[in-house]
Amino acid sequence: MIPNRNHSKFLGTCIESALNQTYPNLEIVVLDNCSDDNSLKVASRYVNRGVRVCKNPINIGNKNFNLLTVLTEGEYMILLCADDVIQPTFIEKSVAIMEQNPNVGYVHCERDYIDGDDVITELDPFYNCNFICPGESVLPIYMLTDVAQPSQCVIRRSIFQKVLGYNTEFDHSNADKALWFRLSLVSDYAYIREKLALIRVHSARETVIAFRSFYHSIALYLTLMNQVELGGQLKGHRNVYEKLPAAFRKLADETLQIALFCIHEDNLKLAKQYLVFAKIMDNSIVESENYILISNIYDSLQCKNDSEKEKIELSMFGKRTRNYEPPENYIKIEIKP
Repeated sequence: MIPNRNHSKFLGTCIESALNQTYPNLEIVVLDNCSDDNSLKVASRYVNRGVRVCKNPINIGNKNFNLLTVLTEGEYMILLCADDVIQPTFIEKSVAIMEQNPNVGYVHCERDYIDGDDVITELDPFYNCNFICPGESVLPIYMLTDVAQPSQCVIRRSIFQKVLGYNTEFDHSNADKALWFRLSLVSDYAYIREKLALIRVHSARETVIAFRSFYHSIALYLTLMNQVELGGQLKGHRNVYEKLPAAFRKLADETLQIALFCIHEDNLKLAKQYLVFAKIMDNSIVESENYILISNIYDSLQCKNDSEKEKIELSMFGKRTRNYEPPENYIKIEIKP
């Protein structure tokens, strides 16, 4: 399922990566969300190779996601963002895991980042092995961090339908994080440590666009509160409640990074809003090295001292050191090359 809006530059590469899968039984559907570039022309080149191309008459935002699930029929599905790329064996390996393990509702693979000029930034894998674990064990992880993007995930359709699909009330960049949490409430989780996806990071990326609206942080907060309601209040998962203070601190840290992004875009008014919101999420953040440094940069720029801006790198999508032990009660699995 390939949702697209104005990604004609990357769309062909994305579709090719779907067509090049080693798993043979594929249905590929591009749903164009009223693009005003030549996306439809690009997508139409693949019609004779079995790709189905549809177009919305108006821009319906992230409701595109659930509409794609109505337009497709497969037992398993992947929302492949139009600027991303998947490696040839991803679908085959994911389906094999779920065929052998009926309780697994979704599979994540690992990723690297790729920018608009096809330069790759290598990332450390999040976990240190391939594994399957109970969904309950992974719930707190999604309160604290972003493990995977939509293009890194193959989902069992019956489980997707059981949780009523994507929650599109939140903004684009939270729809996947909310979905992983809800899938984990009703199914087991599998992780492939191999890097089988490339996630595109560029100025027109939807997540980057979302940073330019203060609603993004509000949506992150609402997503977190929704997770507490679903996992804690309704399902009684104590591990959800236990991680709430750490989740607020993590949200404060992430908000600081968005404030830094706004500073680099010279949007000081929005940067100030993010700095205030970070304090609301966790007031102790004001004592952190990052908060002090970013606040000092903000204050210096208010006084037109642009040299301060160069003292810190914009690292929203930079390489992070990761190699974590899997969640509780995991079972290590072997995956054929």
